[in-house]
Amino acid sequence: MLKSLADSDGKTSGNQSLLARRIRLFYWILFTCWTLLIAASWCWNYQTEQLFFQKVATAEARAVIERDTLYRRWAATRGGVYVPVSPTSPPNKYLSHIPERDIATPSGKQLTLVNPAYMTRQVNELSNELNPFFGRAHITSLKPLRPENAADPWEAAALRSFEGGAREFSEQVTIGGAPYLRLMKPFITDEPCLKCHAVQGYTAGSIRGGISVSIPIKPLIEAGKSTYTGSLLFHGAIWLLGLGVASAGARHLSRNALLQKKTEDELQLQTLQLKQEMAERQTAQEALQKNESRLRIVADFSSNWEYWRLPDNSFLYMSPSVEAITGYSRQEYAEDEELIVSIIYPNDRELFRHHVHGTDTRGHIVPIELRIVCKNGDIRWISHICQQVYTVDGVPWGWRASNQDITDRKEVEYQLLEQQEKLLLEAAQCEYTQARLEEFNHSLEERIKSAVTELRHKDQTLIQQSRRAAMGEMINNIAHQWRQPLNNIALIIQSLQASHASGTISQQELQHDIGTTMDIIMHMSQTIDEFRNFFRKDKNRSEFSVGGTIQQALEFVSATMSSHGIRIDLSDERQVFTTGYQNEYVQVLLNILSNSRETAIERKINSPHIWITVSTAGGHSQVTIRDNCGGIADNILPQIFDPYFTTRAPDKGTGIGLYMSKVIIEQNMNGKLTAVNTGDGVEFCIEV
Repeated sequence: MLKSLADSDGKTSGNQSLLARRIRLFYWILFTCWTLLIAASWCWNYQTEQLFFQKVATAEARAVIERDTLYRRWAATRGGVYVPVSPTSPPNKYLSHIPERDIATPSGKQLTLVNPAYMTRQVNELSNELNPFFGRAHITSLKPLRPENAADPWEAAALRSFEGGAREFSEQVTIGGAPYLRLMKPFITDEPCLKCHAVQGYTAGSIRGGISVSIPIKPLIEAGKSTYTGSLLFHGAIWLLGLGVASAGARHLSRNALLQKKTEDELQLQTLQLKQEMAERQTAQEALQKNESRLRIVADFSSNWEYWRLPDNSFLYMSPSVEAITGYSRQEYAEDEELIVSIIYPNDRELFRHHVHGTDTRGHIVPIELRIVCKNGDIRWISHICQQVYTVDGVPWGWRASNQDITDRKEVEYQLLEQQEKLLLEAAQCEYTQARLEEFNHSLEERIKSAVTELRHKDQTLIQQSRRAAMGEMINNIAHQWRQPLNNIALIIQSLQASHASGTISQQELQHDIGTTMDIIMHMSQTIDEFRNFFRKDKNRSEFSVGGTIQQALEFVSATMSSHGIRIDLSDERQVFTTGYQNEYVQVLLNILSNSRETAIERKINSPHIWITVSTAGGHSQVTIRDNCGGIADNILPQIFDPYFTTRAPDKGTGIGLYMSKVIIEQNMNGKLTAVNTGDGVEFCIEV
């Protein structure tokens, strides 16, 4: 045992190291994802600001072009303007073909014609001298009158795009080591423009050139530096805040993991001690037969439904017996913290939520009794007792609870109460009947007794035959369910015997084989309990899930159906509930399924198939069971529910299964059981 504890300690340290590595890995993954997210957000902000600055520069360039276009259009519609001849405005040699390019005023002052292009060039030169940051405008053409207006490569590409149908051309470029936004729009030839440009071959509506503007965007970039800095600082703060939260979460997660690991270590130590006790007890009982010893150990070590619930409503521990009692696995309780409340019968939930345990005269905690709804729809009684758990420091550490299945005891109590009431009623009736019976003659009394005895004998005979048939079916199903587990146990025993004879078996291998055998025996014991519970006679009508009851019935016959290659499909699209005797309802399902199985075997049906459908009709539950086994002859279909009617040999059937099924459904449960032929088989309909 000391070796096992040492191995356990080593394993615990390894698990803690692995858990710490996983937490660190999770932290670094979160760190990386958070960093990438913040970086992506800042990049998106940066790109947005860049796009905004570009839009501002584009709008400014368009405004400059619109300004030049407006005063050019004004000058063109007036045929140009005349200005005094000066060094800054000499006669334009490219307008020498115009007759009145130069004129004189009456006072002899010389004037020269300034066309729109000449005017635009002078305005742009003046603008560049006075405000170099306002933008550089340039008039150009692929066929300029003035060589200085020839297009550079960028402008030439823009002009060619205009000939292809483009209405605007823009791009961010570098000029003199500084960033600029260049924008160009075309000049469309109007009628007034032909005065100067007709000699170049232009016509009205043709593109004769364009005006380009270069806007410096360095001032915009300088203005945006504060915005970039603020955005960077904001994202950095958010990044640091996220890292702080992640670090705190990782530390909290590590603390919780260590606490949980400590509890698991304690449970593991208790498990090792329990295994040691089991080994010692098995050694003391070596004289007993192995099968009897295993069954006795199963009985001795059967436990209630135990759990430990932490203050955050999560479960630190839950015993495996929870699935046998409620039908739900430990994993389902771990995934749904409210499941433990939702399975409480609705009328008992308030009692469970607000219960406070009292104590008896000896100071023992008095349990409370309440009902739960199992996964298969069964309603079971449990005795619940719990108490709060504290750490060594006195801090509340959740609740430790124990639940015992007391359904059988409650049924006995109800039966005793019913019998007591029945006895009181019968006593009163007997007193009344005794006075009346004395008035009848003895011969009539004897005849009545004889008739009653005969009827009871017939009913008893019929019930006995039905029970024998059901018992035979049950034994057959148990045999199929147990065949594979018994083979596994036999193999383990033979392996143990061979290992023992050769002296090669170790204590660890022995404990492993014993544990495996115990698991198989527990499964076999659970199978017996399930068959015993479902063939137990119902005393009271109760509400149960139709789909869950069918599922349980299919578990009984799954082995025999699979062994004969019979496929069963269940269609249960929604939860359907009904009220009646659940175990008798199961007996009806087993009778119908058994008939279909025997028919498929007798007729050697290829690919036998059974379809089961659950639905509702008129406020009642409706179950249809249809097969493809050839159906029932029309002349005997009306007789299949008669007592002792059967088409099989005497050793194959008694003819009471369907008769008892009809009695159960129609007399005991006020329902309806019918059968009709379909295309390739027969369909039974159970309506309750």
